[in-house]
Amino acid sequence: MLLNRIHLFNFRNYDEQQITFNKSFNYLYGNNGEGKTNILEAISFISFGKSFLNSSESDCVKFDTTVFDIDGVYESETGTEYNVHLNYDSILKKKTFHLNKEKVTRWSNEIFGRFPVVFLSPHSLEITYGNPSERRKFFDILLAQTSRVYLDFLRNYVRILKQKNALLKNQLNGNAMPGKDFRNVLNSVNEKMVEYSAEILRRRFEFLNKFKVYFRESFSFLTQRDDVPDIMYSCDFFETEKYIINEEVITDAEDLRKAMNSAIEKKQQEEMARGLSVVGPHKDDYIFRLAKNTNKAFELKNFASQGEHKTFVIALKLAEYHFLKDNLGNAPLLLLDDLLSELDSERVSKIISHLKNYGQIFLTTTGTGYSKELKEFYVKESINYFKIENGKVID
Repeated sequence: MLLNRIHLFNFRNYDEQQITFNKSFNYLYGNNGEGKTNILEAISFISFGKSFLNSSESDCVKFDTTVFDIDGVYESETGTEYNVHLNYDSILKKKTFHLNKEKVTRWSNEIFGRFPVVFLSPHSLEITYGNPSERRKFFDILLAQTSRVYLDFLRNYVRILKQKNALLKNQLNGNAMPGKDFRNVLNSVNEKMVEYSAEILRRRFEFLNKFKVYFRESFSFLTQRDDVPDIMYSCDFFETEKYIINEEVITDAEDLRKAMNSAIEKKQQEEMARGLSVVGPHKDDYIFRLAKNTNKAFELKNFASQGEHKTFVIALKLAEYHFLKDNLGNAPLLLLDDLLSELDSERVSKIISHLKNYGQIFLTTTGTGYSKELKEFYVKESINYFKIENGKVID
């Protein structure tokens, strides 16, 4: 998938701006705070439905205005064009999408995964540095784009989790129903939680076995050392290691249901005392590990250097790109926000040499210092340079 052009109106620091992109490499440069990242954020809104910076729509309305619009024209590999329009009204607090002038009623069903995009920015380090919810979100979004079934199970699980938490909280706060009725309702909710949990976990295990192959290949490209990375799934109520071994899936859904049901029974008194569900896929984590020079592996979050964190995240994102491309049959857009800062020159050269193997790329940086390296791998016609200054493309 290619993004041919975009039109911004009252978005962030842009009054009105139309940009026609190169089908290969788009190099956006300028001083910090001029609006480079805002263009990538606009692309994320029309591709993904939300900001890759997790900003709210209201944050993106230009100062002293109340509405923003983003128009984008995509082109498929067969040459078919798709026009996506996003409007946000800060007075009504309403976001409206149109695809080819037809109103989109359910973004996740009609758009999600159709225009795949991979973001890599300094904020991506939250995946390794942040709390478990950041890692679950990264992998859930990736998996949901390639599996509508997984997305449906995840939605159902979130819905039943909210119901259970509300039930437990009401009971704890004295808004109690009779004991027998409460138990019956709680048991019914737990049955659904067990069913959805088993399906979610089984698909997470299957996904992780496949994804680790992509990840290890991407990681090996980024380093010349014999470092060995790994991703492990951490679940309080289930021994996951025996289910994620050598890329072989041996997960049995019935085993998962039994384990989840047993854990809920053991934690029932704690849940009632806290008014909160404390067991399930919403509490799990992905553990990133690294073994250096054949030494014992250590957890990245606790012991890795900043450079090792950044290498790990870049490898995750490059693996995400290839996983989406292979499973969707559609090359994602690659948005690289300030990717090359704080990397040594050797690693910068290696990454730039590798980018020619990707599809349409959007890279932001503060200057043109990397253009020399790019010219070694791209012909002149394959790169567009855009100088961004005070919310305008002036070059």
